[in-house]
Amino acid sequence: WLSTKINLTPRERKMLMMAGMGAGIGSIFKAPIGGAIFSSEVLYKKDMESEGLMASIISAIVGYSVYASFTGWEPIFSFKPVHFQRPAELPLYIILALIVMVAGIIYTKTFYGVKDLFEKIHIPNHFKPAIGGLVVGIIGFFFPAILGSSYGYLQAALDGHLALSFMLALAVLKIIATSFTINSGGSGGVFAPSLVIGGLIGGAFGYAMQAMFPALVTNPEGYVLVGMASFFAGSANVPIASTILITEMSESY
Repeated sequence: WLSTKINLTPRERKMLMMAGMGAGIGSIFKAPIGGAIFSSEVLYKKDMESEGLMASIISAIVGYSVYASFTGWEPIFSFKPVHFQRPAELPLYIILALIVMVAGIIYTKTFYGVKDLFEKIHIPNHFKPAIGGLVVGIIGFFFPAILGSSYGYLQAALDGHLALSFMLALAVLKIIATSFTINSGGSGGVFAPSLVIGGLIGGAFGYAMQAMFPALVTNPEGYVLVGMASFFAGSANVPIASTILITEMSESY
C-alpha cells in the first residue's frame, strides 16, 4: 500500500514488503531477528532474499521495540534453562525429526485436501465459511482446547502439565480445525497452529521417552521446543528462521 502511494519501483516495493513482514512477525511474536530472517526465507523454496534482509532487520527491531514498550518485554513462552549433556540422546532427536516430518506431510496433505474439497463445492462463497465454522464448532464443542491460538496449552506442555493422550489429540484436531478454518474462508494463519502442533508432538514424544529412559531424558520439555521449530521449519521451508524464532520466543538457546 505504501509503495503504491509513494510510487516506488518494483525492487523497492519488494524490499518494503519484506520490511513490513519482518516488523509484523518480529513485533507480535517478540522475535525481531527471527521475523526479519523469516521474511527473507519464506519467499523462496531453495534460497533467501538477501537484498532486503537489512531493511527487514531494522524494521523488525524498531517495530519490536515500540510494540514491547507498550505490551511488555517478556517472551511469548516462559522456559526454564535446560542443557544438552548426553550425546546418547541425539538418536532420540533424530527419531523426533522423522516423526515430525511425517506429521508435516500429513498436515500439508490435509490442508490442501480440504482446500480442494471447498473448491469443488459449488455454492456461493459466503456460505463456505459457515461450513468451516460448523465443523470447527462441533470439534470445539467436544474438545474446546482447539479453539483460539492454544498457546496456553503449549505453555502447559513446556511446564509438563499435560497428559500424552491430550497432547496427541490436540495436535491431530488442530490440523483438522486449521485446515477447515482457513480453507473455508475464515480468518486465521498457519504460523501459530504449526507451533502448537509441532510442540505438542515433540512434548508427547519427549515425555514418553522420559518414561521409558528416565536416566537418559532428563529435560523432556526441550523436545517441545525442538518440535515447534522443526515442524514449522519443514512445513513452511524456513529452517533458519524457525530456529531463531523459537529461541527468541522462549529466550532459550
